[in-house]
Amino acid sequence: MSLAFNTLVRVGELTNRTIVLPVVIFFPTSRCNSRCVSCDWWKASGADDLTLDEIRALAVALPGLGTRLVLFSGGEPLLRPEVFQVAELFRARGLTLHLHTSGVHLERMAADVSRNFSRVIVSLDASSEALYRAVRGVDALALVEKGVARLRTLAPDVQVLGRSTIHRFNFRDLPDLIEHARAMSLDGISFLPADVASLAFGRQAPPNASLLALTHEEVAEFDSIVGDVITRFDEAFETGFITDSPEKLRRLPQYYAALCGRAPFPAVACNAPYMSVVVEANGAVRPCFFHDAIGSVRRDPLAAIVRRNLPAFRASLSMPHDPVCRRCVCSMKTGWRGAPWA
Repeated sequence: MSLAFNTLVRVGELTNRTIVLPVVIFFPTSRCNSRCVSCDWWKASGADDLTLDEIRALAVALPGLGTRLVLFSGGEPLLRPEVFQVAELFRARGLTLHLHTSGVHLERMAADVSRNFSRVIVSLDASSEALYRAVRGVDALALVEKGVARLRTLAPDVQVLGRSTIHRFNFRDLPDLIEHARAMSLDGISFLPADVASLAFGRQAPPNASLLALTHEEVAEFDSIVGDVITRFDEAFETGFITDSPEKLRRLPQYYAALCGRAPFPAVACNAPYMSVVVEANGAVRPCFFHDAIGSVRRDPLAAIVRRNLPAFRASLSMPHDPVCRRCVCSMKTGWRGAPWA
């Protein structure tokens, strides 16, 4: 069944048709209770978030689009008071749910999280309280650790992963982040560079790249750190605890070298706009996290946006030359067999 479903995705990619839309990334709210240096969601009030009735209409539409997986992201999903009511709207349609969270509220909500989500991705951007506070703007690492421990106790079968955004503040922490993820009994950890170019993540203007980008000297240092990590943690790559391949990890310093003008940006291999869309808290629909919105579920049904606007966007897109794609920090490529919805 999975291979047949994946084949429909690839056929759609080859013909620029949306035969099925396996993945929807959904933001229950634009609010956030962290103040990360790499994100602006904390500036949002959530006043324009979709209502429950609007979300219900979205949930009803997804089975007809062939959607299998909905990832709750944001913003901080657990800040929405009715987040578990929202989750039930999707689960009632047979959809699998994953949660991307800061983990700050995870301890007191662990029971409900375990009942609604089969995978939880926790943002883990620092291995010490002081660095966590500098990167994420709140004193909450201990809370995150307690939340993961509580979820582990209540639901050992729920997969819990760490996700780290690596930039000038924390690139030297890379080895310690891996060790800390192990100490927290996470199932794995992955890494991304910080987006410094787009209007994603609640931004009204491009971010100050110099705040997050590495200097020439730091790029060289980071490249050495990555090389040491690949050697030192070879077993963690082999077992999949580090979910990125060594080649993908090497893209991190290459990305920052490109920002310095010292190297080309890492090549992008991505089919996200062929298998997914992002529905933001206010109803805006993006073909991926970084490209501009192509519609809104407040103006048009999602099915109409997927059938009409999404192919039009893809027809005009040249990934090797598009400035957004060239600087992409999280290109997602699925093959005939491997897929997040399988």
